[in-house]
Amino acid sequence: MNTIFQLDEETLTALHELTRVLHDSQTALTDSAAKVECPQTARLFYELATRRAQLEHELRQYIQLNDQNPPSSGTLMGEAQKLWMALRSSVSGGKLEFILADMERLEDYLVDEYKKLLPKTAGSPLSAVFHEQFVAVKQGRDQVREFRQQKLQ
Repeated sequence: MNTIFQLDEETLTALHELTRVLHDSQTALTDSAAKVECPQTARLFYELATRRAQLEHELRQYIQLNDQNPPSSGTLMGEAQKLWMALRSSVSGGKLEFILADMERLEDYLVDEYKKLLPKTAGSPLSAVFHEQFVAVKQGRDQVREFRQQKLQ
């Protein structure tokens, strides 16, 4: 029987990957919040970073319940994205429109990771957790998108 204490390999792999991607998102949001000059944008990024950290913490607990060590870093893709964002920021002079576009793209990536995961883990004891987190992640991404559209008007 598959329980939260004895998850199958596919679910555990998904947990590890999502933990890493959430770490990337949280780190990018925190870094961007510290760099932007617009207090509203910084506040939004810090709020989303806090939410991402909470989701990551929740997944880490399930990994530990299965006698495994959670990942201690993000993904290679996340590292590449950070370098890209730093380069783009220095070239653009840190323009808010570019930072918001990069963050929206990063949040789209996170939403896509959940979309790929959900069918693979259907029937898992963590299926409801993944669905709940997906809704939260999607809401955050939508906030970034709406905020970006407001700032561009």
